[in-house]
Amino acid sequence: MNGSDTRLLKKYMNFVKLEKRLALNSVEAYGRDLTEFILFLNAKGLTLTSTDAVNVTEYIVHLSKIKGFTDRSLARVISSIRGFLKFLLEDDYISPELLQVLEPVKLSKSLPIFLSFEELEKLFSVIATSTPAGFRDRTILEIFYSSGLRVSELVNMQLGDVMRKEMVILVSGKGSKQRMVPYSYDAAEFFHHYLDSVRHKLIKQGDWNDRVFINNRGEPFTRQGIWKKLKQFARLAGINKDISPHKLRHTFATHLLEGGADLRSVQMLLGHTSINTTEIYTHVEQQAIKKEFDRKHPRDNLDKKE
Repeated sequence: MNGSDTRLLKKYMNFVKLEKRLALNSVEAYGRDLTEFILFLNAKGLTLTSTDAVNVTEYIVHLSKIKGFTDRSLARVISSIRGFLKFLLEDDYISPELLQVLEPVKLSKSLPIFLSFEELEKLFSVIATSTPAGFRDRTILEIFYSSGLRVSELVNMQLGDVMRKEMVILVSGKGSKQRMVPYSYDAAEFFHHYLDSVRHKLIKQGDWNDRVFINNRGEPFTRQGIWKKLKQFARLAGINKDISPHKLRHTFATHLLEGGADLRSVQMLLGHTSINTTEIYTHVEQQAIKKEFDRKHPRDNLDKKE
């Protein structure tokens, strides 16, 4: 990578880490997206300060047509590049026209994949809880479904974050923003027993860490470790949907709304900064409202009595 471009990228990455305080996963994603963009320019003999709007457009076309990026992936990359170019524009490293060609991709707000209650029960039922590892795995799924945590929030949860009496977890989400997330009585039965009687069996003698969920080696679970576990249980349960930790988060939100929760409450529980992010579930909320309306409308109930 060109030396001047490397310095500008490093300056921006320090900005998003230290001043914008983005989560580590977001910072890493920004770094990957912007490195690829700069390497594309450098391969053409260009730098960030010598490129023009045509070259920026060429890169987006390259991602879309040559590399086959989906709209969602393309939207993420464009957002990364726009943030970087805005930063460069403030110090007059580039001209405004570079930003003008980067139009945000409009995404259709289709309802994400989620599990039905029956599928969820199947998923839970295939986990043998007779061993410490099995009991831990069932507890992980119970907490996932009960709280709607992000997988990064779950693997980073520390013992001191759990407030057992109140049945809430102190969660550090995106941008190091904290929120209190409750968990259900069903989840508490597994969670508290795991903390009291199971977790210590997974720690090797002489080792210690304060992460709530640890793997069979006594080390903190990774996101990849959780993902593999979930795929394994989905196969055993005969679930053909593309299951991931994020799908359990969608399941949590969808089931809450189907049960009558309002969109604003679900936004707070999920830790979404903007209600716009939560609005992918609007269709579910409207269905729940219609069901409640049909059930409680006085004229409808009068007709049934007659």
